[in-house]
Parts: sequence; C-alpha cells; structure tokens
Amino acid sequence: MRTQTGMWLLSAAVMLGLSGLAGCGGEKANEFRAFDKGKDTAKEAEVGHAHVHGPHDGELIDLGEVEFHAEVVFDEEKHKITLYLLGADAKTPVAIEAKELSLELPGKEAPATHALTAVSADADGKASHFEITSEELVETFHKDPKTVGKFKVSINGKEFVGEVKHMH
Repeated sequence: MRTQTGMWLLSAAVMLGLSGLAGCGGEKANEFRAFDKGKDTAKEAEVGHAHVHGPHDGELIDLGEVEFHAEVVFDEEKHKITLYLLGADAKTPVAIEAKELSLELPGKEAPATHALTAVSADADGKASHFEITSEELVETFHKDPKTVGKFKVSINGKEFVGEVKHMH
C-alpha cells in the first residue's frame, strides 16, 4: 500500500511538473509585435547601427557615448591594420592632429606598444586614419580571438579609449 501511494504521488508530481514545462501558449504565443522606440531601448537600435561593419567594411568601435567611432580593418594578405576615426554617424571621417596612435597589447612581462602612423594628412596636418604593417601583430589577432588591443585618442580635446578585437 505504501509503495502504491508513493508511486501515485511521484507520478502526480512528475505530471504536474511536466505540465508546467509546456507553458501557457494561448493564441498569441507565436505573434510578434513591431519595434517600439519607447519600449525597446537597445543601444544599437537607438543609434541606428545594429550592423557591425563601417564604411570600409571593418569592425566598428564605439568611442564615448557613441560620440565618435573608430573602424578597424584587418588586411591579412598585406599584414596591415588600419584604424579609421569616424563621427557619431559612423560614416564621416574625423581628422585629428596626431601623427600616430599607440596600440597596446598585453605582454608576458609588460604591455607591448605598436605605433599606428597617420596616413594622408590634410593641409592642416590632420589625419583621420592610421595604419601599421606588421605580420606578427596581424597574426597575434588572427590566432587568438580573445586578443584585445587598446588605443587612446584625443578628439576635440576629449580623451577616448577604444578596444581593438579581430572578429573573424
């Protein structure tokens, strides 16, 4: 008798648990609602660039509260990394006075620093993109997707820090 009662209670508990897993679908279970800017506040949706790539088909990096962007382009054939500075729209080039930017990667004993040189400076000596050619550096990013480099840039008197990652 005890065994039958125990088995009955166990069966009832299992059935109750399984019915809870089924959920309460109802008629609206498979319906989706339209995007509502007031309710859906994903940062990517608000700024309008849920895409990952910039105008040079590189990966976008937010600088600040989406005030500016950087775009990193890896050219594995030429062993080149190019960093473009862009405006809030992630399209318009933003030129700065720097002749180079430093890209810092973690090292075994101390961080390793690599200089990205300004390319195509304008008449005022300002540049909006910087590059480095280094097979070793490109391979470092390519071999380990967890590799993160950091760079600092000053735009309009404000300092920003960006992170460079290579997303295959």
